[in-house]
Amino acid sequence: MCLATPVKVTKLNKNKAVVDALGKKSRVDTSLLQNVKMGDYLYASRGLAIKKVSRSEAEKVLELVKKWGK
Repeated sequence: MCLATPVKVTKLNKNKAVVDALGKKSRVDTSLLQNVKMGDYLYASRGLAIKKVSRSEAEKVLELVKKWGK
């Protein structure tokens, strides 16, 4: 099973983005999505952005992830 994690776009260069998830930076391919912008929240898994999400949804999920990590 694979889980997608909410991430925030911090840098963008064509269809590649640097994203932040709870302070961890990584790179993802955004070629499956349209109109990705700086500051957008995305679901990403294994280096691939798969869906745009609202900031509020991303924050709710990230809070749950933080709780699981305790």
